[in-house]
Amino acid sequence: MITITTDFGYKDHYAGTLKGVILSINPRASVVEITHGIKRHSIRHASYVLRAFIDYFPEGTVHLFVVDPGVGTSRKGIVAELDNGYYVGPDNGILTLVSHRVKKVYEIKMSAKNPTFHGRDIFAPVAARIDMGIFANIEPIDDFVKFKVERPERHGNQVKGEILHIDHFGNVITNIPDEMVKDANMIDLHGLKIRMVKTYGEGKNGELIALINSENLLEFAVNQGSAELMLNYAPGDKIKVEVL
Repeated sequence: MITITTDFGYKDHYAGTLKGVILSINPRASVVEITHGIKRHSIRHASYVLRAFIDYFPEGTVHLFVVDPGVGTSRKGIVAELDNGYYVGPDNGILTLVSHRVKKVYEIKMSAKNPTFHGRDIFAPVAARIDMGIFANIEPIDDFVKFKVERPERHGNQVKGEILHIDHFGNVITNIPDEMVKDANMIDLHGLKIRMVKTYGEGKNGELIALINSENLLEFAVNQGSAELMLNYAPGDKIKVEVL
């Protein structure tokens, strides 16, 4: 099985071309398109999406990512062997949020027909062949690129972390795990006291709430509204909360 995740959008032919290349090499491939709506050039968004879906696919699934603002430059193309599958794509930080699950990393040694579309000419063919059990044109390397993440920590009632992602609904998702706030009835976010609830429907219309989301992370939401607009945070912003 092969998954495809890109920032290509849904207007152009680029995403469909990747699938055509895969099926031309590997006609029996089962291809699942996760999304082509990754925010343009957003490595953080891509990394969060990989973290979010990776456990819901069978062992050995090949995850093809083409979010590649550095295409055609000296950045490497890589294959990463994960604890339950493979990553194929640029070495630009997408693996950051699953870095603890990386077992081995290989540099792809292939040239492209055109330097502007490595997804078509390099990554899709490699993904198709790995799905067939063919590991060619790759050489082991020692490390891979990671972006900096504020590691969540709790000291007393104070918890620090960062904003991982803001989803389509305007929900503000942190990297603070559930166990760090499991005793909270309220969350104090820089002086703003927010009620802790179990699900979105417990909030009043327009109320800012805090909850543990489906990824077991602390999230801020507004029932039938947007926490993004209310809080004005962006992915990568550092936060501190107090458990009340």
